[in-house]
This record gives sequence, structure tokens and C-alpha cells, in this order.
Amino acid sequence: MKKNKILCVLLSLLLVGCSNVSQSSTALYSGDYAASLPFEDSDTRVKHASLISDLQCRVQIESGLMDLSKTYFDPSQVTFKTHSFLDYDELDATDGSRGLLGTLRDDNPIGLNPSKDEEFDTGNGIATGPVILVDIYELDWYTGSDLKGISLSFVMNGSLYLDSGSEVKINEKQLNDYFDVTSNKLVSYMRERFNEVTSNIPIYVCGYVLDEESQSYGGYTRTGYFNRSQGTFESIDEDWYVMPSTQMESVDATMASEFNTYKNSLTDFLTDYTFVTAKVKYENNAPKKVIITIEAHAKSTGEILALGQAAKDNMSMFTQLECRYTVTIKNNNETYIVIQRKENETECSVISTL
Repeated sequence: MKKNKILCVLLSLLLVGCSNVSQSSTALYSGDYAASLPFEDSDTRVKHASLISDLQCRVQIESGLMDLSKTYFDPSQVTFKTHSFLDYDELDATDGSRGLLGTLRDDNPIGLNPSKDEEFDTGNGIATGPVILVDIYELDWYTGSDLKGISLSFVMNGSLYLDSGSEVKINEKQLNDYFDVTSNKLVSYMRERFNEVTSNIPIYVCGYVLDEESQSYGGYTRTGYFNRSQGTFESIDEDWYVMPSTQMESVDATMASEFNTYKNSLTDFLTDYTFVTAKVKYENNAPKKVIITIEAHAKSTGEILALGQAAKDNMSMFTQLECRYTVTIKNNNETYIVIQRKENETECSVISTL
């Protein structure tokens, strides 16, 4: 009887101990950020989707913010949460309520877009009451339960309609000036609004400029780092391009030519209804990510496996090694094979669901 009581006590202690253990957080790739587990989703996902319809563009905005954040927040030291502070209600102002994405007015003093009567000099003409700031993304960096920093993405329009009705690009200086002033406002607001965001918490703000051209996703152009004092700013050069496109041919003729050779080798392999497209991320005029999508239709298992083999073998056609290549093979919109070649490697890894 006494032994049974001791066993029960030990079992109870074991169960209590297990309940206090949090889930481990390990990143999918070495050098990337791990999520804080258990993960808590945010209602801002709905807001992001309503503002930018292109899913891939939204993905690149957030993944790009993670890449840039590695300069200040070490992935081996922190895990991430999303929108712990700037939730849907903090951002939204579509119904005329108080919100950061709204226009600045008496009943919305936190609005980060110009008031409806304010003139904004684009550098190429005057636009009155324009929407410059489209969206804000937030990543929060934690060690255990302690907040260690915040990264924010300012998603901005790269062009505006003038009072005359014509659409023009915003001059780089005007856009940088707007970003510098507005990011200062947001950082000050967050430090005043949220008790956890003290002056000791560094905040990194990155400006992403949308490009309305179908051949580009735009990219990050400016950053500001706020550590206690005023922010320190610097300009960066990041762009996304689509292949095949005439724009890509002018940006990087070598990459464009290699992609066309790769594309032709696969479309000739299965001639009916096989399409190959790609997106390329450039930082300071150097390719960093190449994302290739192969879309087939009504193919058999054997045909998809053969296509995957050819797609893997033909990766040797790409001579630039400093970037990561990812190839996704779909059949009737279902993903069956993913091929990846990492930076400075020539061998490919393959994941297949077949």
C-alpha cells in the first residue's frame, strides 16, 4: 500500500513537470528563425489579404523582413511571433475608425497616411491626400517569454495618381523622406501605447515599395534601426523580377538566358500543357533567390517522376551559385515534387510525395 502511494506521488510530480515544459522550437532550415511554440495566430492575416491580393507578394514581404532582420536579431538567440501588438483593430481604418493605416485627421490622430487635404510632392507632380502606406507587417523576437526586439515592414505604393489624373512614380528622395518621418511616428506610438515595448526594446523598420508592373514584385529599399534614440537609416537595393520577361533580360541577361534554356528543356520533354515560370530576388544587383514553378496537367505518375528527374539533372544549366534555387513541380495544381539547390552548392535535394 505504501509503495502504491509513493508511486502515485512520483507520477503526479512527473505529470506536473511535463505540463510546465514548453514545446521546443527548431527552425526548418539552419540559420533561419524558429517560431515560438505553441504558435498563436493573428487576425491581421485577414487584413493583409484584403490589402494585397497576390499571395506570393505577401509571402515575399514577410520572408524578406525575416532575412533583413538577421542583421540585428540572431536566429540562434530568438524565436518569432507575429503581430503581438499591431492587431487588426490597431491597423484598420476602413470604416472611418481610428487606425494606423488610415488618414491623419482629428478623429484619427494616429493615421500614418496624409490627410485628405494634404498635398504630397511625388517629385513628379502633386498628389492630394494620397494613400502611400498600404500595410504594416510585424515580427516580434522573443527569448523564452522575454521580448528582445521588433521588426516592422512598411509596405508603400511606388506610384500615385496626381491631381491631374495621370499616374507617376514617387521619386526616391520623397519616398525616403516619408518613410523616415513616418517610421519615427510609429516607433514613438508603440513605445507609448504598449507597456512591453520600452525604450530598451530595439525596433527595426524596413520599407517595401510595391511595383505595379506585372514583371516585378518591387522590394525593400530602406531601413531604420531604433535603439533608444532616433533611428539610423540606410538605403538598400532589393527587387523581385519575373521570368521570362523583357525586364529580366535587361537586368541579368545571363540568368534570363539560362532560364530559357532550362525552360525549353522541360517544355520539350513533355510538350503538351507544361509551363515553366520563375521569380528572382536581387539584392544589390546580385541574385539571392530563384523560385521556379513547373505546372503540368493530367500527367501520369511516371511522367511526373520523369519530369522531376529531368528538372533535377538540368539544374546544372544555372551557373550562378551564390543564390538558392527552389523548383516546385505541380500536376493539376497539386504539388508532387520540390527540388532545392542551396547557396554555393551544386547538388540538389529532392522531396517527393509520389
